[in-house]
Amino acid sequence: LLLISSLGGFFRRLSDHRTTRARRQAGQSSLSDALAVQSMAIIVPCYLPNEQYIMMETVEHIMTRLKYPSPFSLILCYNTPTPLPIEDELAQLDGRVYPGDRVLRILPVQGSRSKAENINAAMRDLVQSELVAIYDADHHPDPESLLIATAYMRAHKCDCVQGSTYLRVTNSLMACFINAEFFVTHFVYFPALQFLTTMGVFGGSNAVWKVSTLRAYEFRADVQTEDVELSTRVLLGRVRIRFCPEARSGELPPTGLGALFKQRLRWAIGWDQASIQHFSGIFSSKLSCCKKLGMIYLLPMRWLLILTAIFNACVAPALSLGYMLAGYTWDVPVEIVFQISFYSFVGLSLIVLCNAAIYEPPRNMLFVTLFQVAGILYLLWQLVLILISLVKICTGNAGGWVVTQRTGFRTAHFGVTMNVDSVLVASVDDDVKGLRNTVSSIDGISPLIASRAADYATLVSHGDGLVASATHVDSLAPSASCHVDERANHVGEASSSTTQ
Repeated sequence: LLLISSLGGFFRRLSDHRTTRARRQAGQSSLSDALAVQSMAIIVPCYLPNEQYIMMETVEHIMTRLKYPSPFSLILCYNTPTPLPIEDELAQLDGRVYPGDRVLRILPVQGSRSKAENINAAMRDLVQSELVAIYDADHHPDPESLLIATAYMRAHKCDCVQGSTYLRVTNSLMACFINAEFFVTHFVYFPALQFLTTMGVFGGSNAVWKVSTLRAYEFRADVQTEDVELSTRVLLGRVRIRFCPEARSGELPPTGLGALFKQRLRWAIGWDQASIQHFSGIFSSKLSCCKKLGMIYLLPMRWLLILTAIFNACVAPALSLGYMLAGYTWDVPVEIVFQISFYSFVGLSLIVLCNAAIYEPPRNMLFVTLFQVAGILYLLWQLVLILISLVKICTGNAGGWVVTQRTGFRTAHFGVTMNVDSVLVASVDDDVKGLRNTVSSIDGISPLIASRAADYATLVSHGDGLVASATHVDSLAPSASCHVDERANHVGEASSSTTQ
């Protein structure tokens, strides 16, 4: 079933001439003209203690590099348990106009304790457009991604378009494998899911919604993954969500294995919560029989799929090898089943590699291949997460926010070196994203920068080495703005990269 759906999703995407793939080859002028009549707002929710050091880099990226033919407003909505000095500077930025009449709005959400509440407040108070895009604070969408997503929405007449995600910083072996996992998930499994069920899933970031639809369904703040829970409710309400992996956005990796485990466990708990809470709703909904089967495949059948995948990848080969070594032979039907299992895996791996050859740079092919080869380890990892998740849910210990201690970090923020040693950060999503190998771009933030951001270097202490981040000021505009356009990261003793 997975092989057939993966093939279907792959060829359907290649042959879909209504999307921007064909239009981009013919030029973008007609695409921009078609979208100019659609008003857009962009929401970037932030948990301020954790993301104050990276959010302005994201704002500058979206405001200066993201392509869209009509003006839009970017709403930076944030919450913080205690007042922070940066809030005064943020308040001064409210209403700032960027080239193209793009307006930055700052929205402190009083009393909020979650990303869900931040987005709900932004939708209620500031969004006045037809469409709204949502990006996490560490996301840097590709310049054309918003054009691609909105054109895809027009072509397929859906309510939400979910793009794909990759890691824009791959400075460790773990990050390279996560990047390969993201590619396989977004370019193979999600299109296969859509081909089989005609449904997509909202992933929480890098997505475009119709405002009228999103306003009708508010995010819930009492679940671990508000995006999956919202997706389930809107799909039961016959709202159309579609995947468009060509609309890509880069995010930052977790800081280490501990942060990765917390992130993935939260994801597993969120999926399991949605599966359990909405299981009965699938049968009582007004969906067609085919749609109901699709929802069953999407939610509770996940558990069965993991078990059957582990059997195919681990148990079946072990049984076959044991019988061969003992000199026994299988009956013909059993032998055929094992052969189908093996050749299905080979076929699926070829589909993955074909996708990688088309959409990924050559340097990433190695890790995509290694990810496929190590598939059994990934399946076992997923099984462990699901078992822990179900135990926590059944015992009532799904948990809420986790306070994460940060130590040994010094960073330059708005040109001022700040010591944040031993800062306690209550992470809204258990994924430590605030200080991941990056220094904010501070183009034109305030006149204060000009006097303090001429030249500085920051040594960042991480668990596996030192990251040296050096910034270069390219020019000082008459408005006393400056732009940090080069970052040199040296990790450990052997790994270095320069990004511009």
